[in-house]
Amino acid sequence: MKKIVSVISIAFIFIQVLSAQLSFSEKRVRDNTLNEGIAFIHQRQFEQAAARFTRCLDLDSTFAPAYLQRGRIFIEWGLMDDAMADLDMAIFYDPELGEAYFYKGYILFDNDSTYGDPTVSDAAMFDAAISHGFTEAWAYYFRGLTRIREGKDGMAMNDFNAAIVKKVDFALAYHERAGVKRRGGDLQGAHFDYQTAIEYQPRFPLAYNNRGSVRILLGDYEGAISDYSMALEQDAELFIALNNRGYAYYYLGNTEKALEDFNSAIALNDQFVNAYINKSSLLAKQSEVITALSLLDGVIREHADDALLYLNRGLIRELTGDLKGACKDWKRAKELGAGEAENYITQCNK
Repeated sequence: MKKIVSVISIAFIFIQVLSAQLSFSEKRVRDNTLNEGIAFIHQRQFEQAAARFTRCLDLDSTFAPAYLQRGRIFIEWGLMDDAMADLDMAIFYDPELGEAYFYKGYILFDNDSTYGDPTVSDAAMFDAAISHGFTEAWAYYFRGLTRIREGKDGMAMNDFNAAIVKKVDFALAYHERAGVKRRGGDLQGAHFDYQTAIEYQPRFPLAYNNRGSVRILLGDYEGAISDYSMALEQDAELFIALNNRGYAYYYLGNTEKALEDFNSAIALNDQFVNAYINKSSLLAKQSEVITALSLLDGVIREHADDALLYLNRGLIRELTGDLKGACKDWKRAKELGAGEAENYITQCNK
């Protein structure tokens, strides 16, 4: 194995020497060809761009920027293995090329894969991109997303702040920062950031949905319904917004519209458990407890490991006087991670 590595190393050194001997005119052709390719990318003429970058590499097989740009095109085409190979070559020939680390991080983040190397993570790639000078807003944004996934909201907040400093109209960064603020209890701050995201990107159904959820937490149910309705106007298949609007209607006592929304959410996504839970609660409130139990029984058969289903079925069983069945459900909910079930289990020992 050592002998093979040595041969490869010699080959790369030899190529680098050849590259260093390119004439001025050859380098000018190479660089002009690269710029032509980048211009084609901006025009979204990817085949022409790829041909230019390949031509660059025919002229100089150690030219890191051409590997980088061709890697970007492979990403656009969904050829992630080819993209990774080109980005690795870009970094090999220019370890300071921060943008190459960024696109490697993007591939890893978007595909939830290490491409065979468990020591390489998307977060590490975004770190490397920034430390090697690629300090564009997108680099901070994606690193912020990895921080959220790691449960590091404070670090994510710093990254989204940095992204917004770099790009003041960065709607996605405001949206993600709002989520961090919401989890931290800063509801007014979250509302402001969702509002700002919408101002910079008026067609943003998820931002309307999430601002609606913050409005519910602030007690503004009418405002929440308005936001959910706007989200659905922009994306009629956003089943989460239907479920959320149904909850707001339910709270305001409009059970007819609430039931309509829960049913519509289920019709769009029959695997969306929350809509079944909300519908069963509404049915139970209307004294249709048998129908509610039957609904949850069927859902539990398909989602046997969902703690909230057991928690809510326990509550409805309690309404029927079936405390034994209710206790069984609450205990199962606790086993599956629903800590609030403990509040009900205390009744089982009386």
